[in-house]
Amino acid sequence: MSNPNTQHIAIVGGGVMGVTLAYHLAQGGMRVTLYERGDQLGGLASYMPYHGLRIDRFYHTILSSDMSMQTLIKESGAAGRLHFTETKQGFYDDGRLYPFNTPVDFMRFPPLNLFQRFRLGLQVIYAQFENNAAKMDRIPVKDWLVRIGGRGVYEKVWAPLLRAKFDSETTDVPATYIWSRLRRMMSTRQGVTSKEMMCYLEGGYYSLIEALAARCEEAGVVFNLGAPIEEIVVERARALGVRTTNGLHRYDAVISTLQSPIFSSLIPGAPRSFRDLLDKQEYLGVLCPLLILNRKLTPYYVLNITDKSIPFTAVVETTNLIDPKHVGGHHLVYLPKYLAPGSELLRWPDEQVKAEWLGHFKRMFPDFDAAWMTDFIVQRARYVEPLRPIGTTGEIPPARTPVERLYLSNTVMVYPDLNNGESVTRLAGKVAARVLEDAAGWSRE
Repeated sequence: MSNPNTQHIAIVGGGVMGVTLAYHLAQGGMRVTLYERGDQLGGLASYMPYHGLRIDRFYHTILSSDMSMQTLIKESGAAGRLHFTETKQGFYDDGRLYPFNTPVDFMRFPPLNLFQRFRLGLQVIYAQFENNAAKMDRIPVKDWLVRIGGRGVYEKVWAPLLRAKFDSETTDVPATYIWSRLRRMMSTRQGVTSKEMMCYLEGGYYSLIEALAARCEEAGVVFNLGAPIEEIVVERARALGVRTTNGLHRYDAVISTLQSPIFSSLIPGAPRSFRDLLDKQEYLGVLCPLLILNRKLTPYYVLNITDKSIPFTAVVETTNLIDPKHVGGHHLVYLPKYLAPGSELLRWPDEQVKAEWLGHFKRMFPDFDAAWMTDFIVQRARYVEPLRPIGTTGEIPPARTPVERLYLSNTVMVYPDLNNGESVTRLAGKVAARVLEDAAGWSRE
């Protein structure tokens, strides 16, 4: 148990970020209380109960190169549930499926001619040798892709993926988004065969969250579930604590992991200029139906789609990574669509989504039989992927806010890294270290 005389920190938000912060702070000797408005930890990494199983609400990846995640998995005691698997990806183009994994697949990719295939390979190689994130941040993604890979490769491969990712034609997106993705994905390739290795946890990300939470509770961390925060109380430019329906709870410091606009709404006592900065941060939402099948659909973990008439981004068959025996023998296929702020698709009723999605799905897979489908479950989230326009890294909020003893640790701050479990847990470790360092200089009152 922690020493009752140590500093007491409140964390707002119980997703991967919040639980990882709690773990690091508790390991550093802090007393920690975490507030989560939902009835379970996890946030976007939470699960849905399904006939006695735990199934991920949204799909998540752990790459073989994700060392921050793997370290936490080991320290939490969940390493026995971690499995490494070779995965494959493909492309759906003009009614056909093509493998897209090895250099040989690149050179045989029929939608591109020989010269275009060479330039696509050049683009992938170039990304591995470019180390200047600030440079990439200043270049529009289309300009960079066309300059290195050519217009033909851009139109056939990249443009459909960018449209799907950003829900529009991209004019103000930096090259960082594709550059970071290429570097991350190539980090999973092993050996001369260029096999892509990924990992998964039995029970999904929640297995890590559950194991970390157990370690936290052993160290005295208190988790308050079903406990929405009404206000983070700020007086005389200092965070005093949090207000809930039960009144004011005082703490030595407060860390928010909430999305920036939500955080802004909870700190009326903070400087207006800082709240304006938070309000400027925009996020993509996601509409992510889960198709539960009784058989395998494709050999691919991810099937990218070049047909811009199809609304979903990709066909993500997670049971080509996860052994189906760990999800009750089911085969899980996610059909995600990222949505721009204000998209009306976020308001579509489930039946409308199902009819629209299955219409396109059956066009992609004409042999699909409805008898293969066990269930179709629609999942949504409003704040998923932060948007970072070109040249705006100076607008990323700092971890140490203008309010004394008020800290921020959210996904806006992982840029130029991609928003994923690895970057989130890495950021949480850095912010926890900052708080522990600052706490050494706090005066006792």
